[in-house]
Amino acid sequence: MSTLLHESLILLDLTPQHSEDVLKTMADALYKQGYVKETFFEALVEREKNFATGLPGEGVNVAIPHADSHHVNENAIAVGVCKKAVEFKMMGNHNETLDVEILFMLALKDGYAHVNVLSQLMGVIQDEALLQKLKSIRSQSELLTVLNEHIH
Repeated sequence: MSTLLHESLILLDLTPQHSEDVLKTMADALYKQGYVKETFFEALVEREKNFATGLPGEGVNVAIPHADSHHVNENAIAVGVCKKAVEFKMMGNHNETLDVEILFMLALKDGYAHVNVLSQLMGVIQDEALLQKLKSIRSQSELLTVLNEHIH
């Protein structure tokens, strides 16, 4: 999974007003670097309306937004850390919202990679100390190093 993470796709100190703001910022980073097609952002927004991606983490809530594989050129994960939390609907319960601080935006072409990445991310989401550490890091390279130590 470490091959999916790139320093240039780690976005720190984000200050979105709405969930769509952070989705746009992260999708634009993936698009500008050629990982996704121009259609990726709209597909993300549509998917989020029908299948929310907010997850309660241990002390820090997380979202794992993604779009269908035909909007992806090359596998990658963008990581976003919000300076102030942004509201996302909770996965499996669209009536409930979560204040999300960390996002893992998946741009994946095949189902096997998707399942593997999600299982790896669940380990991160269930580790309160790690989530707190990720939230406090102020360097892209340091965040990349820490994630690579915990994700294989």
